[in-house]
Amino acid sequence: MGRYGNAASAEEVARIAGCSEGSVENYTRRCFTAIEALHDLFVWRPTLAQKEVEKEWIDRHVGFRGTWREGWVMFDGTIVVLYKKPGLNGDAYYTRKGNYGLNAQIGNTPSNLRIVDYSHGMTGSAHDAAAFEHTAAAKYPDWFFEGNEFAWADSAYAVNSRTIPVHKQPASLEPVNTLFDKLVAHLRIRSEHCMGALKGRFQCLRGLRVEINSKRDHDMACRWITNSIILHNLIIDVEGSKFADYFQDDHGRIEEENDRGLADEPQSDVLEEGEEKRRQLVAELVAFRDMQD
Repeated sequence: MGRYGNAASAEEVARIAGCSEGSVENYTRRCFTAIEALHDLFVWRPTLAQKEVEKEWIDRHVGFRGTWREGWVMFDGTIVVLYKKPGLNGDAYYTRKGNYGLNAQIGNTPSNLRIVDYSHGMTGSAHDAAAFEHTAAAKYPDWFFEGNEFAWADSAYAVNSRTIPVHKQPASLEPVNTLFDKLVAHLRIRSEHCMGALKGRFQCLRGLRVEINSKRDHDMACRWITNSIILHNLIIDVEGSKFADYFQDDHGRIEEENDRGLADEPQSDVLEEGEEKRRQLVAELVAFRDMQD
């Protein structure tokens, strides 16, 4: 799981381990089954106390207390690149960067880069906003969030009361909205750090060597992502968040842009209740800045 490219071949691993190539594949599947049994122990919705820790982190990085602190989770999408074109519906996996991959949606807490919600299985051609609809935060928002809580996201996501993205043009050109977007981008850098930590440690996600010629193969490719997420959280629990930060530079912004591009095409969906909440957040920021002046 820590290899990609030619170094991740079953032949290479078998040579180093001193076993047959078939054994490598069998042992991998058995280990995956064991790791997946630990899923609910390491991937879960934070408790109220844990959410409060994240809200305090938001307070420190925003500089003032208010509705902003209710955005305790960051969502972003990433492409898990496949090493070759799938034989089953291969064109559906084609991304705008000219590679083939799977769309993975990751929701992480900013203070420790822990992954608290995710979805995968959508192909690389899927838009982030469409893939996001399969997360718990989108399907069960009133269970995942409480009170005024919401998630921060980029402009690829639709705005609603539970998901607050940055503005799209031309709204993003207004000075107050530019200030808002800049501060949100400062917060959301932790989403990039989470992707870097995940792909930096488990570099199989940078070039997954799984041939997808059937639905079963597709499911197997998704298991690689699931197991990486489980182990990512397990390591944070055992070693602490600083060890997640250690690997983030191994897969930085440049590598992520090579996988999925600079930014996703923005969606036009705007729900009035979400826009009203975003206007409230902008107003809070402006009021705070005026008070500081």
